[in-house]
Amino acid sequence: MSTILMTACWPLQGMSPAQKSVLISLADNANDDGVCWPSLATIGVRTCLSERAVRNALRWLEEANVLASHQRFGRSTWYTLTPAAYAPGTKCPPAPDAPPPRQDMPPTPAPAAPRTVKEPSIEPSPAGNRDSRSPSCPVQDIVNLFNRLLTPQLPAVVLVSESRKKQVRARWVQSDVHQSLDFWTEYFATVAESDFLMGRLQGKPGIAPFRATFDWLINAGNFVKVVEGNYSA
Repeated sequence: MSTILMTACWPLQGMSPAQKSVLISLADNANDDGVCWPSLATIGVRTCLSERAVRNALRWLEEANVLASHQRFGRSTWYTLTPAAYAPGTKCPPAPDAPPPRQDMPPTPAPAAPRTVKEPSIEPSPAGNRDSRSPSCPVQDIVNLFNRLLTPQLPAVVLVSESRKKQVRARWVQSDVHQSLDFWTEYFATVAESDFLMGRLQGKPGIAPFRATFDWLINAGNFVKVVEGNYSA
């Protein structure tokens, strides 16, 4: 849970109770950069709303600039919260059951005043500048996931060398989204669904079909292509 995001989201007005409860649920799941990836079902359970109501609330929040959604592997979604950019009514009408907006506006901070809200960013920071609170990379657990989900169709990883550890850690710190074993489970599951990556396509005469390896999958360029769905079946 991000105390910074929760503090910034609670005072926001001009939205319905459903929209506010979805926003608070997301803030409760987010880190200090505003990144979170709960499923629609999880949000529905936490807010006591139907899936349709959750979808409508998410759409409204995105149109009000308090939320941005991003696709993972073309299937699941992760979000970034931007409460400082909240602008109801610019693209979306006020919620039907929302209270009237406040007439008194809070004073505008002086240009040199310190920021009290950390603006989220979806851009990954360089590894050397990341917050020291980022969870350590469970390299062996990621290797175990690969071996469990993708072997024997792909060559198993036997030796976890220093170069492999370095590559896995580099992918881990690229984004907060990558810092979860759920992400890596989904990443390898996506690989398993690709006929090309799993070597299920027929190769040219006399040439064996391509099969991905662990080292190939954790290479920076190949990793991005897989995440963006370039090899999806």
